[in-house]
Amino acid sequence: MTIEAERYANTKMNFDHKLQDWNSDTGLMTFLRSDGSNESRQVDLIVACDGAFSAIRKQFLRRNRFNYSQTYIPHGYMELTIPPNGGEFAMKPNFLHIWPRNTFMMIALPNLDKTFTCTLFMPFDVFEKITTGNELIDFFQTYFPDALPLIGVNALKRDFFHLPAQAMVSVKCSPHHIDDKCVLMGDAAHAVVPFYGQGMNAGFEDCIVFDEIMDQLNEDFSAVLPEYSRVRLPDAHAIADLAMYNYVEMRAHVNSKWFLFRKKVDNFLHFLLPKTIVPLYTMASVTFTRIRYHEASQRWQWQNK
Repeated sequence: MTIEAERYANTKMNFDHKLQDWNSDTGLMTFLRSDGSNESRQVDLIVACDGAFSAIRKQFLRRNRFNYSQTYIPHGYMELTIPPNGGEFAMKPNFLHIWPRNTFMMIALPNLDKTFTCTLFMPFDVFEKITTGNELIDFFQTYFPDALPLIGVNALKRDFFHLPAQAMVSVKCSPHHIDDKCVLMGDAAHAVVPFYGQGMNAGFEDCIVFDEIMDQLNEDFSAVLPEYSRVRLPDAHAIADLAMYNYVEMRAHVNSKWFLFRKKVDNFLHFLLPKTIVPLYTMASVTFTRIRYHEASQRWQWQNK
């Protein structure tokens, strides 16, 4: 994206500028530079893509009728690595590997260097009970015995105790704009837990939707920004809820014979009636469709009846 932006002569990129404050009425922004000095800029429009702990969004909280909620789930995550075996992948690379354990799980995804990144999702109180190398190895021998030799005992001990488990937060807010001055996008507007694999896609789709609305309304930001909030809010809230649900499905439901049978029935019905019955993940994944997240959620609820 940086390379693409450099192609435009009227684009200037500034690094090592930390936002200190901004005024939504005047558009005045104050930054702290890496040398300790302050720099102020006055702008016409702010497109805030500054993440789940957005400094821009904090100013929204000072305004009337701005709704905001954040939810930390009681589970944390930790990344581990499965190295290549003899220069090749240690497991089949064209799959998402899941070790579901009802209240926690581990997943593994392949990388270009033929390693796998394993992510262990688990309640914080379980992480905190593992304090020694022997306890860690006993835990993996109990719950992930096949993964232990792939990761390696020494590497597991090194990586597990290198950093503490990290938290996961889900953010909902509305509206996503202030007048014609500022608009929130990406995690700044709708941070989600990672279990649907749609966080980045949802952010890119924000850009597509915003661009479409600009074309429809002739780039009149006094009309574009409120329309963007109106259109995007149902989808932002829906993907947050779907991501929360999918964690339960991945770590627990996939162990259920009834759930697996239901999945086979869903896929069979989709084969017979491809336009009427569509599996939820197929609908909600913008990798394959532009079906809106809230429409996918509503349709899934109807199919469940």
